[in-house]
Amino acid sequence: MKTLDVTDLYQASYLLLSGCELTGVECIPTGTSVSCRISFRGESVEELTQSWWDKQAVVNLWDFRSSYNQINSYVHQAKKSYDQATRRGGLV
Repeated sequence: MKTLDVTDLYQASYLLLSGCELTGVECIPTGTSVSCRISFRGESVEELTQSWWDKQAVVNLWDFRSSYNQINSYVHQAKKSYDQATRRGGLV
């Protein structure tokens, strides 16, 4: 099964909505800020990514909104956990 890591919340929402399995959300320090790497697995992940970059991705807007809110919630929780671990000295 193919895997893919993305940092774009919209692309992540599209992949999730299109049936890819969300396998993880990992925080990445970026200078003074934190970004998140969102990992997916799926047989069609390459084709979906190509459709995304070719600007051919088509979704139901209401379903996409729900998917985006779900991804945003995962990212928010990952950043909250990362901040707590950093304050405790668990991460560098």
